[in-house]
Amino acid sequence: MPAETRELRVAEVSHLLDDNRLQIIKRQPGVLSVIAFYEGFPVKSVGNGDFEQVAAIAEDFLRAGERITSDMRMGVLDQIILEAGEKKCIIVPYGDLSLCMVTRADANLGLIRLAIRHLQAMEL
Repeated sequence: MPAETRELRVAEVSHLLDDNRLQIIKRQPGVLSVIAFYEGFPVKSVGNGDFEQVAAIAEDFLRAGERITSDMRMGVLDQIILEAGEKKCIIVPYGDLSLCMVTRADANLGLIRLAIRHLQAMEL
């Protein structure tokens, strides 16, 4: 996607990129970073990390997840959770964007999921 088109697209969803909205999730215990991305490119982030790499990988996971849910006739993809020894990664739709949260392994996913649902409800 050309840079001009991407910038226009981001401008359309700028209300979703308010720092306070992403901080709702970042303030949850154990959350290390929150990245809003579009088509594999980070457009807003809070926390620390290599946001360009994480956004690109999260986009790959999102596309694979959508393909799997479609092939298995599971319905619309709500979220992807990847758990490893030291960290967890949660990828969710967020308006025209997607969010990727990286957390410590001991983070409470239930609290984070509630914060995500609150944030998604704010977009309506």
